[in-house]
This record gives sequence, structure tokens and C-alpha cells, in this order.
Amino acid sequence: MGNILGIAGSHNGAAALYIEQLDKLVVLEIERLLNIKNAAWATYNPVIDPNFCSELVIKYFKENYGITHFDLVRSISSDHNNRHVAYDFNFDLFEHNTVRYDSSGERVDWSGDTGDTSGDGWAAYHHKSHAANTFYQSSFNNALVFSFDGGGDDGWFIGYHLDRSKPKDKQMKTIHHSFTDLGNPYFYLGYFIKDISFIRDYGEACLTFAGKLMGYCSYGNVREDWIEPLRVYYKSWHREGWAPVENKAMQFCHTLGNAIGLEFCFDEDRVPLESTRLEGQDAFDLIATSQKVFEDLFFEEVKHLIDEYKTNVCLTGGCALNILNNTKIRDYVQSYGKDVFVAPNSSDCGLATGLVLDHLRPQNPVDVTYAGEPIFDIDNYFYYIGQYRHNEDVDLSKLADEIDNNLIFGLVQGNSEHGPRALGNRSIICSPRIGMKAILNEKVKGREYYRPFAPVVRLEDVSEYFEWEGECRHMNFAAIVKHQYRSQLASITHQDNTARIQTITREQNELLYDLLTEMDNKNMIPVLLNTSFNLAGKPILNTYKDAFEVLSKTKMDKLLIVNKYTNKYGRIFSKT
Repeated sequence: MGNILGIAGSHNGAAALYIEQLDKLVVLEIERLLNIKNAAWATYNPVIDPNFCSELVIKYFKENYGITHFDLVRSISSDHNNRHVAYDFNFDLFEHNTVRYDSSGERVDWSGDTGDTSGDGWAAYHHKSHAANTFYQSSFNNALVFSFDGGGDDGWFIGYHLDRSKPKDKQMKTIHHSFTDLGNPYFYLGYFIKDISFIRDYGEACLTFAGKLMGYCSYGNVREDWIEPLRVYYKSWHREGWAPVENKAMQFCHTLGNAIGLEFCFDEDRVPLESTRLEGQDAFDLIATSQKVFEDLFFEEVKHLIDEYKTNVCLTGGCALNILNNTKIRDYVQSYGKDVFVAPNSSDCGLATGLVLDHLRPQNPVDVTYAGEPIFDIDNYFYYIGQYRHNEDVDLSKLADEIDNNLIFGLVQGNSEHGPRALGNRSIICSPRIGMKAILNEKVKGREYYRPFAPVVRLEDVSEYFEWEGECRHMNFAAIVKHQYRSQLASITHQDNTARIQTITREQNELLYDLLTEMDNKNMIPVLLNTSFNLAGKPILNTYKDAFEVLSKTKMDKLLIVNKYTNKYGRIFSKT
């Protein structure tokens, strides 16, 4: 088997390494390595020279794990100037799409698995990697996996049936293949919303608008007379094979505007005119109706398969970050007595991991929730102790009291989360009571008013405060906040009375679990507001340097660090 390296070179690039000797999977996300949000490695606007980026990855794996040779490298979107960055690495065998190469670059094999007919072969593809990444993290032995987003080298919307009971080379079968594109028409409407900061670059907008629109839609109402025009708009983006349709986006928007009585205008550079960007009820209702159409079209695409197989479902790809759609599908699947799983890294950041898991096809679930990088500059820890002389060991009782007094804490512990959600290792935490959303935004985050914050709660308490049964570990579903707690949990209760919950057990996150327990012992509601430890426009941080910079430059009250140099629950730093 050996050491296996997965390379995903497009936006949200990453390197995932399986180390055979340790039986361990580690992931290095390029945005964390470079501290540039959504960074690409090789294709699609790489932010630094791709070969230099490879040098940084090689250095990282050598210094941290002593790995300099790779038995197998698998890649997607890894080409730059007609050369794969995989050739920067010392390997025996290299797989990209349907071709295998030896270390000299000679082709040694070819796979007939085209991506739309099988899934059983070794070929490395975009949606196949998404599917493997999510399924092999799940506890399911048998599941349908739907992978859909705004791109792919093997389609745009693919359904698979995966079965762990079969031999490894027979576990994955493609059962649905289409060029239905739900990702691009969804995010593109963000160009016309005044509340969303305009971003010129197409790819950058693709990666930031969608999440903002999902929070925005809860402020609107579905307009029945807008549903059919929006369905026509969405279906206009159908790829009809591999032909690009982005160049027709202005035409699609003009047609939509004419049909619903709005005006979508562009200048000569194809930039939406500021004068026609929407605000108020029209803006809210447009996005609310778009969300409904997105959900309806997805359901129409997959319902017959769910009804036929009546098994568990995994959702993956960038569109699986749409928690409203995830929740709707979960409700339907549970009517069959089955469940839905969405990985914490279902976006393109998980493609490298999927390449590795597709090769391994493990029998038992692989937990990569915290498979990200350890803090990069741990050796500077004692320098910061000297700079921030006011620091003390964590006392959970005092910490709970300070949370109750509305103090805001940055939290850094263990390895980083693998994926876009902060799940308690690179988090900002505070009380979820009324007013804290505004205080947190004013003091630290500076997020738009319409974007919600998420709660973290012990698994055994989730059904006490939320209309939810079972685990929701990765913030990928929306639960109704129970009516009697909405005023006390106002800062994590969204406009539609939902919350993107995270459940934890003590085994999953000891510090947060014990803090919530201490809050419960003090007759506080054991729920914390949990948001990513970063500033607007930056990725989730992974250095003490950035953490202390947030402490010094914002009004965040304190910084909590847990590492091998601290006591069990860590050490707290403050400005004074």
C-alpha cells in the first residue's frame, strides 16, 4: 500500500497524505498554508507559483512526518503550463483522470472508467473523489451518494451507489449522471444583491456568494409568480455536455429580469450596474424564491433514486454546504427509516482526501474532522507568553462565569478542522444570549447583519433546546430552536427560527464538552455560540501569530490556548 498522496490543485486546493506506517491520514489545506482564503495550487488562478507551492508542501511533510517518497500520487486539477505539479514529488506511480504514469512520466496504464458509467475503476475524477470522501467518513455500509456543484471533470451532478460489503473494486457504481448545474445559477444572483459586497473575479464570487445567500434567503418570502421564471433561469445553465455556459450569464439574467419585473443590467465589462443592484424586499424575496427552486430541482433530480433504493444518503460537493436543502432531504430520507450524512469537508477542500479514500476504500469510518494541520508556529508559544504577561491556567468555573458575563474568547487547540466549519479547535466562543451577535460583530467579526452564528451543544442536550434527534456533528443541517428558548438563545437563532447546530461528545472535544457541563452545573443553558476564528476575507487561522494579532487588534476579550505546554484545559491570555 505505502504512502499515498492526494493532490487537488484547483480552488480550495489541498494535499492529503496517508502514512502507512502510522495508519494515519493528514491533510494540508493550501489556504491555511498560504493564509489566503480559497487558494488554488495549480489550476484556476493559483495565488503563487505552483511549483513553489509544491516545495512548501514537500517541506511540510518532510519536517513534520519525515516523508520524502510517495508510493502513489493521485491528482485532479493539478496541471500548470501543461505539466502536473505531481512531478514535483518523488513517487513510484502517478494517477490522473484515466491515465497512470511511472516516475519518468511514461504512461503505463489506462482506465476505461469514464466517470459516467462505472466508478469501480481506479480512475481519479472530481465527483468520484467527492463521493469517496464523504461515504468513507460515514458510518454507512450502504448508501446513495449525490455529488453536485458548479464544476467537475466528470459531470456536474452525479449519483453513486456505494456498498462496503462488496470487494473493493466493486463498491462504487454510477447510477445517475447529468450536467445539471445548480451551483452557478444559485451564486450568480449574488451579483445583484446590494447587501453582498461585490467581487469582480468569477471564481472568488463563486466561493463566497453562495454561503451568504443561504443566510440571506431567510429574510424573504417565496413569490409564487417568480417560481417558474426562476426554474427557467436555472435550467438555462444546463451544460449540454462540456460546453461552457458562463458567457451567456448576462442573457440568462436579462431574461429572468424581464419575466419577474426586475432589471439586471451590466456595463461594458460585464459588471452589474450598481444602480440596478437590489435591496429590501425584492432582494430578500428573489433569494428566498431562488432557494426554493434550488431545493425543488435537486429533489426532482434524486427523488426517484431515493424511492427506488430506500437506503441511506450522502450529500457532497460544494452544493452540499446548503444546509436548508440538506435538512429537507434528511427529513424525506428519514421517512424510510434511513439517514443522511454530509461530511465536514464536502466542498473542494475535501477532494484530495477523497482521492486517498477512494484508493483505500476502508471498511471502517475514517474520522477526518480534526485531520488538519497542527498549529504552524508552536515554537513561538513562549515568545507570546513573554509578550502577554497577563496569562493564567484555565479554571472551568471561572471560564463559565466569564462566558456568562458576555466575554468573547478565541480558542486554539489541537489540529485544525478539515473543512470550512470551525468545530471547536479554531473557534471564537461566547454566550448565545440576546445581543451577543451584535457585540461579536462589532468587537471582532464584522460580518454582515444577515449572516447567522451557530451553536454548539452536548449531544445528550440537543433535543432539549432544538427540534432535533441524534448527532449533528458538523453544522450541516438546520434545526428549529424550541420556542421557549429562542429569547435566551437569540444570538444563534436565525430569522427563520433555525440554527446550524453542532453536537459534541466528550470524546470528540473534551474542553468544550466539559465547559458546557460546567455551565449546566451553574444553571446556565449549556449552549455556546461558536464561529470561526478568523477575520473577514481570511481563512480560519492556524498560527499563534494570527491569534494574538486578533487579540491585540480587535476587541476580543481573551485568547484560550491548549497545547502540550498548558494545563489540561489550556491557558488564557488577555491584553491587560
